[in-house]
Amino acid sequence: MSTRELPIARLDFEDEAFQTDPWPLYDWHLTHAPVHWSASMNSYFVFGYRSVRQVLTSTEFTAYHPFRRSRAAFGPSALDSEGSTHNRYRGVLAGPFRPKAISGYAEAVVGDVVSRLLDDLLDTGDPAFVDELAWRLPTRVACRILGLPESDDELLYRLMRPLILFVDHVSHDFGGVVRDRDALRGYLRDRVAGGIDPLRMLRTMAEAPGMSEPEVIDNAVLVLAAATETTCSATVNLVARVAAEPGLFARIRADRTLVPAVVTETLRHEPPLHVTLRYAATDVTLEGVRIERGSSMQVCLASANRDPAVFAEPHVWNPWRTRATPLTFGMGRHHCLGSGLAQLELETVVGMLADRLTDLWVVAPDPATPRGRTFRSVPGLRLGYRRAGGRP
Repeated sequence: MSTRELPIARLDFEDEAFQTDPWPLYDWHLTHAPVHWSASMNSYFVFGYRSVRQVLTSTEFTAYHPFRRSRAAFGPSALDSEGSTHNRYRGVLAGPFRPKAISGYAEAVVGDVVSRLLDDLLDTGDPAFVDELAWRLPTRVACRILGLPESDDELLYRLMRPLILFVDHVSHDFGGVVRDRDALRGYLRDRVAGGIDPLRMLRTMAEAPGMSEPEVIDNAVLVLAAATETTCSATVNLVARVAAEPGLFARIRADRTLVPAVVTETLRHEPPLHVTLRYAATDVTLEGVRIERGSSMQVCLASANRDPAVFAEPHVWNPWRTRATPLTFGMGRHHCLGSGLAQLELETVVGMLADRLTDLWVVAPDPATPRGRTFRSVPGLRLGYRRAGGRP
């Protein structure tokens, strides 16, 4: 292929090649067109660490747009607000996700949830156990933190799923999305009215000065969505990597200090979210391309994470590489508040699998490669395993 020849994939979420293997396309654009207009997506795409970082951190770009898809799904929230409104929302939401708070969740919340889930799921012998683990874990942890009954995890996941698929550009009946969104809002209003432990997040939000009831409810919907979908995809990708990489599970069983680096590198190499949305807040020039105010911009976090200017041999999964900061969770004022919690959940899953199993391997698919539109995970992951202590 010549240096100017485009790969077969196109910048189009519906393109099968793009969903399956976008990396050659990302690399081509990084070299030849780091800022590119996609007519089919009616949006600019931004590639490479430097450009992605600039868009995420500069006030020339904004997360706000009155007709943003996420606002239709979740309502106005910290995800797509700016200025004093964003600062107010983020100030209320930040407390449960600060490092001190997260360290307190390690055993009492995350450890307890993972332990009980794995004990139940591994006993079934089902090679598809990771599917249920991946969605129940973050949903139950979010319930614990917000102050919702853990037993409502299935209801909440069912109501959230159409909203997330809509944001992920999956064709979906918008009337159904609205019905599920309103049902979720109603559920949360009832919980606030019915009384919640004052130490839990939903009660803290409801009692925060200046937060109206609609603001509390819409930001609670955001917390549920943000805390679950990316961690769900990341869990599948992480377990697939640990099971597929020759000798890795044995190394982890022998040395648990490897776990944080394995998690961090997997999040860099196969991020669960490939692009995030921004808009030009003013007429601006980026990488020599003039962009008009209000233009939509798909900011490619995945491309930044495999930029050879920042990460040596970027397509090689190497947890022992010299550290640079991946942009998996964004950067700047909209950096993901739940990134520390997600890291804790993922590390706990790997550590507790190593406690319970002597071996873990991929049965299907081969290769265990993530795919998708914006959210990406290994489809249909099936695993073989041997229990510790002679258990089947």
